[in-house]
Amino acid sequence: MIQCLLVEDQTLVRLGLKNLLELDAQVRVTAMAEDGVACLNYLAQQSFDLVLLDMRMPNMNGLQVLKAMRSENNSTPVLILTTFEDCDVLVEAINLGAMGYILKNAELEHLLSAIKAVCNGQQVLQPALTRYLLQAKKPQPTLLTEKEIEVLKCMSLGLSNRAIASTLNNSEGTIRNHVSTILAKLEVADRTQAVIKAINESLV
Repeated sequence: MIQCLLVEDQTLVRLGLKNLLELDAQVRVTAMAEDGVACLNYLAQQSFDLVLLDMRMPNMNGLQVLKAMRSENNSTPVLILTTFEDCDVLVEAINLGAMGYILKNAELEHLLSAIKAVCNGQQVLQPALTRYLLQAKKPQPTLLTEKEIEVLKCMSLGLSNRAIASTLNNSEGTIRNHVSTILAKLEVADRTQAVIKAINESLV
């Protein structure tokens, strides 16, 4: 039986996840916390096989929880729950010891598989992030123009080409060209990888 601590600030999401996870006879949500402070209180009082940790929470966010767990030498495996591919947060979370992450809107079978994999000592990472981490090299200077840096910053905020065009007062076609040039210069295949690389090279 896998005993989980579920950390999620939204009550309906928290209760819904608990009910879904417990459809699997091997998983039990034995405690639920609405923020990082409550999470650390539970971890100080009892043991769990896994922490399912939301990143965006009041009082204390997911990264702060991971830092506190590290300082307290708490080695409970952590699987991050997120609603979007927040690459800068996720890369830092992995560096702080999280075993991986999964989107909240993932299929139930994928979430359950991720939980079991983490409990077996395996990392669970999104393919794009996995490729980046495996292929990461020492940062090399990247020659982007000032305009391309502006577009890249907008990309890091998750803006679409249309939204970037409106923000920077350019046509959507011009922004598409800038995005293509950025991907080529950074030697990456998609926007997600571009944002990850940009953050790690301090370009944004």
